[in-house]
Amino acid sequence: MDMLASAAGFVADFIAAMGWGEKVSTLTGLIYIVLSVRQNPLCWPFGIVSVAVWMVIVFAGRLYMDAFLQLVYVVLGFYGWYQWLRGGADSTPLPVRRVSARLWAWLCGLGLAATVPLGLVSQHVLHASFPWWDTVTTVLSLMAQYLLAKKYLENWVLWVIADAMYVGIYIAKGWPGYSVLMGIYTVMAVAGFVSWRRSMERGEAVA
Repeated sequence: MDMLASAAGFVADFIAAMGWGEKVSTLTGLIYIVLSVRQNPLCWPFGIVSVAVWMVIVFAGRLYMDAFLQLVYVVLGFYGWYQWLRGGADSTPLPVRRVSARLWAWLCGLGLAATVPLGLVSQHVLHASFPWWDTVTTVLSLMAQYLLAKKYLENWVLWVIADAMYVGIYIAKGWPGYSVLMGIYTVMAVAGFVSWRRSMERGEAVA
């Protein structure tokens, strides 16, 4: 009982230390990741709310690349919502599929081409916190979000890498709620990969 009470107290203190914006973004973000793993299109409105709130918070914390990323997430949220519902053949729900070698080549090329100039701008013009880490995670996340919106299985691999990096960044920024959320996202991304691969092997298109 003492251990249970201590654990409950720790969770209560942890939540109390979070700001209201962080609480809203964290809660809606958790709902989003659970629904996305289950291929439920309702994940997208929850995701849009989560990233819109977080965009304001990280901009105030001078993570400008991250703030820009959240803005793009809002746009991709509406795009992904439509794609999941109507992006398949004859406006049917999208099935899970694999990334082709050609698409990987394009994504990697664009990612490398974008990282250097964005990193330089973030460091020398915007004077952002952790400019290069912020830039790399932004580029990785944009690639992953596009693949998620188009229901490519490999989006989860990129999310594992990006979310694990975000854990360290947000701890350093003093945002414990969002660092824990990123840790949960990392675990859920692994679960998403396993679940989506099974769905792809069965040829399912979940709506």
